[in-house]
Amino acid sequence: MADEKCDVVVKIGGSACTKKAVFETLNEEALNASAKQLGELLKDGGKMAVIHGAGSFGHQQAREFGVSKGTGDEAPTYPLNARLLEGAAKTRLSVTTLNKYVVEALVKENVPAMTISPCPFVHTERKKLLGGHLPPEAAQGAKELLKRGMVPVVHGDVTLDVAQGVAILSGDVWMVEFCRELHAKYAVFITDVDGVFTAPPTDPGAQLVPEILLDPVTKALELKGVSMDCAAHDVTGGLKAKLDSAAEVLLQAPEVECVFIVRAGSEAAAEALRGRVPKQGTTLRRMATAAA
Repeated sequence: MADEKCDVVVKIGGSACTKKAVFETLNEEALNASAKQLGELLKDGGKMAVIHGAGSFGHQQAREFGVSKGTGDEAPTYPLNARLLEGAAKTRLSVTTLNKYVVEALVKENVPAMTISPCPFVHTERKKLLGGHLPPEAAQGAKELLKRGMVPVVHGDVTLDVAQGVAILSGDVWMVEFCRELHAKYAVFITDVDGVFTAPPTDPGAQLVPEILLDPVTKALELKGVSMDCAAHDVTGGLKAKLDSAAEVLLQAPEVECVFIVRAGSEAAAEALRGRVPKQGTTLRRMATAAA
């Protein structure tokens, strides 16, 4: 039987579902706008998987308790210490609370969203996927949901880490894995701005970067003068992590034609979700290589 495929893997970024600067606060306008567009895409026959960031949910607890570092360089002893246990529990409570709100927004728009929770089934080693990829049952579970007409939804989460006890696995890792395993044609990062800018969008003179090229040989991104500004509480990495993730999608998921970064609810987002290059967004694609 042929592998189940999807048209697009969508990452609703933390800024597109929460107000990142305000503790555990939804960005309802952006989240609802994205959910509406995904509902419309589904009505048009689109097949998708969805990942959402944590934003103001989870990151601060993870940082306060050092969940991402786990036991650090020391081998874990079990049970873990009380502080790590408290931090892991509070972080996971926070991200799963946000997941409930995201799924509610999707279901309201008639999207049959079904959450796949990484913890405790997806393991890491020093914050990287154990074995370098999703366990087969996680990938197969997503395919089975798609086959039935459901929409897999995944979030960044606490993971059980074999080297440091616990860690945090970013939703960006899921973008790469889902794009490859589900044979997606496109990947879309939905944010609260129009795309990648030459500087933080609030800076005077910041300009939207319409296209970024990836050199498949050197794995370098061709972008000029882009400032990698990262808010202090984002424990999974900021803009650089998003661009690295986008590059990894193009490197690791050969069937993906383009990666788009667009604003939630915008016309550009509607275009990108259907695989069309948006007029007001950032498109990442592979650089054409000279024939041998």
